[in-house]
Amino acid sequence: MTAALALACGAAFAVAAFLGTSDPACREKTANPPELERKPRNVTESQPNTGIRSALMRYRRVWFWAMAVFFAMFAVRSFCWLFYIDGSDYKIQSPNNLGDLSLHLTLIKTFANGVPLWPDNPIYVFSKLRYPAGIDLFNALLLLVHVDLITGLAWVGLVASLATFYGFYRWGGSFAIAGFLFNGGIAGFQFFKTWKFLDYQGTAADIAHRPIAWKSIPLSMFVTQRGWLYAIPVALVLLWHWREKFFRQNAVAGGGDPGGSAAVSAPADDSGQSAAVEVRGNRRGPLPFWVAFSLYASIPLFNLHTFIALTVVLVFALVLERPSEIKFIVGLARNEGLSGLGRLISHPRRWPEIFRGAPIRRHAAATLAIALIPASFFVWLVTDHFRARSVVQWHPGWAQDSQEFAAPFFKMGGAANFGSSTAFGSLLQKTWNGVIAPFFQFWLTNFGLWIPLALALVGLVGWRIWKARWRWGDRPPADVAFVLPAVLIFGIGYFFKTAPWEWDNLKLMVWGYFLILPFLWSDILGRWAFPERAALCIALFGSGFVTLLAGLSAGHPGFGLIERARLDYAGAAMRPLPMEARFAAYPTFNCPVMLQGRKVVAGYPGHLWTEGFDYTEVNNRLTGLMNGAPDWRDAAKALGVRYIFWGPDEKTNYQSSSRPWEATSFLVASGDWGAIYDLATAAPHQ
Repeated sequence: MTAALALACGAAFAVAAFLGTSDPACREKTANPPELERKPRNVTESQPNTGIRSALMRYRRVWFWAMAVFFAMFAVRSFCWLFYIDGSDYKIQSPNNLGDLSLHLTLIKTFANGVPLWPDNPIYVFSKLRYPAGIDLFNALLLLVHVDLITGLAWVGLVASLATFYGFYRWGGSFAIAGFLFNGGIAGFQFFKTWKFLDYQGTAADIAHRPIAWKSIPLSMFVTQRGWLYAIPVALVLLWHWREKFFRQNAVAGGGDPGGSAAVSAPADDSGQSAAVEVRGNRRGPLPFWVAFSLYASIPLFNLHTFIALTVVLVFALVLERPSEIKFIVGLARNEGLSGLGRLISHPRRWPEIFRGAPIRRHAAATLAIALIPASFFVWLVTDHFRARSVVQWHPGWAQDSQEFAAPFFKMGGAANFGSSTAFGSLLQKTWNGVIAPFFQFWLTNFGLWIPLALALVGLVGWRIWKARWRWGDRPPADVAFVLPAVLIFGIGYFFKTAPWEWDNLKLMVWGYFLILPFLWSDILGRWAFPERAALCIALFGSGFVTLLAGLSAGHPGFGLIERARLDYAGAAMRPLPMEARFAAYPTFNCPVMLQGRKVVAGYPGHLWTEGFDYTEVNNRLTGLMNGAPDWRDAAKALGVRYIFWGPDEKTNYQSSSRPWEATSFLVASGDWGAIYDLATAAPHQ
């Protein structure tokens, strides 16, 4: 009943949000009907250009439908076979998803078991759940209203894919959709050497011992990190809302988006200044304020990196405009004195007047202020009450020096190399080792043309700022408001390590990539002729295209997760046992105890490491307990263990165990799947 009520409330919110949402382009089209086309002054000169443009406009929807077909292929293949039954086994489609999906299944089952919110961590003792599990909570609600787990996983993935497609189309048109589906560098062009569709940015690169850090976003993040199913479409809609509210203009970008997306930048005038500089302030955006703030405040429950990226955009918006608030307050005090200030303080409805000259800052400040309490509460929940260990440290270069991802570029070292014992030689050595060599052998290998194009975009934005004589405090163009935060977001991921595994920085850095996609098209690629445009798109998306198709076909026979009988029989044996009890079992990703949503002492080490746990002492105690050490009872008590699960994995990994609990503890159930012993109840013969 509670689950049905929660889903009904969510559906009511969605309906209300839908009814309150509008498309500014449709509003303007209705309010301002298009004028009749005028004949050009010079018909002879304009006919060739007019013909080319009309042909492009006639077929522009082809690119949209092409992206729609590829996105549908990806979504159906990835989520209809996300988790499925094949004979006697439960299987998955993606080899990247064995560990990740197991964790999500654990969390879904944990919530569905009816545990109190926010629950104890099911994969680590002495901790509350330390994971943004909002999407798993939603799937648990579906499970509680009798939607089958496999069906629920598939439909949530498909609906989220549709929402993500819509979000990317609104944010950057067909180009942004392609940027999401086919991100890559040059690794995929190995296809022309092998003539085989392989995941050259993923498994194929790992097998060849040439791992690529810039992996396929759909395959390595969207499918595996389930919080992205909510975070990506919501964040994209918010970005679109902010751009439409403050930076929309009537002119359409000169190059045109092959998908027909909304304009993000007007054509440049003779001075080089983008027409987007003329911003209409304080207009109504697509979303009502209560919807926008609710979506922003809810994101920490699903993905913290996305919340950080959006917060960077909002904080940057606070400083875009001139601080007119000081002038307003000083003028009020001068004209009305202290009584005027008192009336202002006592009448909150007048507070928006303070930001009358800074509509962008007013909206950003209101969003941050109102979302502060709910967003902080969600962050408090998913970080174990702010006890999650921070791993932020200075680590320039992202993964370019990682043992796992670093390219084998030539490094200089020692006094014999360019006189590195001198100050100049040392500077040269650091410049070569830290910047030049990695740029050519790590960054270009991973990102290809994206790096020079992104640098060109940043340079173009800077040139336009200088050419237009834009100064801080003037109303900014859209590219300043979004490209510069993108640079900051990417810079944070480049210079600082934000997780134990440096690759996880990509979860933040990818938002820098998403932010610049529409401006790469409108400011650079969209302004070029069709042949150059097509060649660059092939160079940008070719590697990712090969990788995506290969990744979707890689799991054709499927990858076994666990035997159905083993999981089902173990679940039946555990069903009558108390939910708060913790089990001792071998820490692996497909442990039947975890897949049934029950608490274990320690889960898969890869999950514990990425969540920031120092599990060495706990693992040593667990090993001593499972091996039947003399102090095994003390270890069980210290770890809060009520039951011991002894199955095939335990027999294999604790072969030297004396298993003293078999003689002293009550046998709850046993079978081919294993056995469960209750340490709190003595064996019948005792």
